[in-house]
Amino acid sequence: MPEKEARKDLAEVCRLSYIRGYVCGLEGNFSIRLQENLVLSTPSGICKGRVEPEDLILTNLEGTLCSRANGRCSTELAMHLTAYAARPDISAIAHAHPPVAVGFTVAGMPLTSCVLPEVVCSLGAIPTAPYATPSTPEVSESIKELVLEYDALLLDHHGALTLGTTIWDAFYKLETLEHYAKTMLVAHQLGGSIPLCATQVHKLLAIRAVYGLTRPLSPAVLSSAAEKAPKEGANSE
Repeated sequence: MPEKEARKDLAEVCRLSYIRGYVCGLEGNFSIRLQENLVLSTPSGICKGRVEPEDLILTNLEGTLCSRANGRCSTELAMHLTAYAARPDISAIAHAHPPVAVGFTVAGMPLTSCVLPEVVCSLGAIPTAPYATPSTPEVSESIKELVLEYDALLLDHHGALTLGTTIWDAFYKLETLEHYAKTMLVAHQLGGSIPLCATQVHKLLAIRAVYGLTRPLSPAVLSSAAEKAPKEGANSE
């Protein structure tokens, strides 16, 4: 993607994330891998609702600035670089603090049940990384194994991380994650969720191409999704 177009898309995703309440204040960070060793990312200390294309910072995969910039690199850039190093197939990352999804981690409640067909098809499963002190190397350490297998994950008491082939792909996965959390919250308020059974889950995984999802889910994600689904008939008890 040309840098000019990437800057425009990244700034637009930042504004949408702010408008929809996925970040507030100076929170969150977003990035696009332009080339094999070039990353465009949001700077530290700026509200994502006010980001302009010219505010974005260009670095290499080691985090070294590649051009003169008015701002500083995000303190969470290392997390993005860890994910890019692990996943050559991704080109964009969104890190936000969607309140309902984060609320589940604060309550110690996982979002791993197979309940919504769209989530099963697109994400397979949403794990939670162990707690890590924000803006420290602990965060990279906490996600380095999970990003090998998952495109969306939660950071305990902290936020969410989604990986995509484009910044829009990463953003849509962020939307899906928060929408799933909202649905699960309503289900809990109404007395609890009824998960899909294993047969239903396997059928969904078999038709992912209908949704335009051609990248195979990893064996770890497939087995995780299958394990979280009860045997047929159990969800009607």
